[in-house]
Amino acid sequence: MSAPVLVADIGGTNARFALAHLSDRGIEVEPPVVYRTAEHASFDDALQLFLASAGRLALSGVAACAAGPVEGEGQAARIDLTNFPWEVSVAALSRATGMANPSLVNDFAAVALAVPALGPHELHAIGPALVPVPGAPAGLLGAGTGLGMSAIIFGDGVENPVAGEGGHADLAANSAREAELIAHLRARHGHVSVERVLSGPGLIALYDALCALGGAEARQITPPGIAARAHSREDDIAVEAVQLFCGFLGSVAGNLALTLGAQGGIYIGGGIVPGWLAQHPGLFDEALFRARFEAKGRMSHWLARVPVFVIRREDAALLGLARLAFRTSR
Repeated sequence: MSAPVLVADIGGTNARFALAHLSDRGIEVEPPVVYRTAEHASFDDALQLFLASAGRLALSGVAACAAGPVEGEGQAARIDLTNFPWEVSVAALSRATGMANPSLVNDFAAVALAVPALGPHELHAIGPALVPVPGAPAGLLGAGTGLGMSAIIFGDGVENPVAGEGGHADLAANSAREAELIAHLRARHGHVSVERVLSGPGLIALYDALCALGGAEARQITPPGIAARAHSREDDIAVEAVQLFCGFLGSVAGNLALTLGAQGGIYIGGGIVPGWLAQHPGLFDEALFRARFEAKGRMSHWLARVPVFVIRREDAALLGLARLAFRTSR
């Protein structure tokens, strides 16, 4: 077995570090060590802590991803987290590991690199059991602390991830109720992005806006609390917030499919939707999502043939990073 690679998935809430090995069975990613970002002063501190706990093993490669766009190239490449004041940089990775050329990519570009390696048991189909067109572009999006978006393009035998920041695109209304909601959010926040509602904080923003529009007193509530109250149907506002979330997500996913020509499928990651499937079966309204995904006028028939999957593998980003690290270490 060759020396392991170090992989790190850095988000606004959690920083995940793991070692991955290449064996006869393929790439095996060890269970990650997870640190709360708020409990550490910097990415460098968390990285050094992990390396010390791992015994500072010899490595054959390093790859990291973070939630934000990559700025700069080579040793100057870095990501300033969109939703937390950390900088993740190639220079820091090199200093800590001694590796000359670590890879640094956007977090959803890392998930995109995992898609070709995911098995059927790691995917949950939304809607009919459609088959992706081999070699066609695929799109990815997922809600967590923010909303990530990316694509994977295939050409000349190479998998090319394309990082995007579509979570910051404008949110569009598809009903009078959604228009009323967006108008309320615009009055409060100015620009209303997709991420403004399709994220953990966005779910709270939806809930608070519905309280305000209905004249109800807002409560202190968390995204898991909204999901639990909606699933038990004890809170009508929570139920509507989740329904709006599912509808908006379907529309945004359909837009992504049209933009990319994603006959290779749309893949949903992030923490929220996979978490709902695991913890609150039936909460994610798949029929509503699929209806909004396909509701694109003259292109509805085209979208009806595009498969959509929820990624059920929790360490998909780490798997994608491991594939990248082993590829670039050769």
